[in-house]
Amino acid sequence: MFKTAKTKFLAFGAAVLGSASLANAAITVAEDTGKITGSLDLVPFLTGAGVVIVALGTMWAFKRVISLFR
Repeated sequence: MFKTAKTKFLAFGAAVLGSASLANAAITVAEDTGKITGSLDLVPFLTGAGVVIVALGTMWAFKRVISLFR
């Protein structure tokens, strides 16, 4: 499916950017001072990034194992 490094990189980038929208933010802006306060919940984003990293590692490991049998 992904034959070149460029297509693999673009697919990986799309997956990361797609999961970046999963981060939740509770931000408020004070009207009188314009100061921004709040918190950012990164758990969904970090979970998605972890899944991608583990999947890439698993694919690399399977590729290495298959190359040992050739």
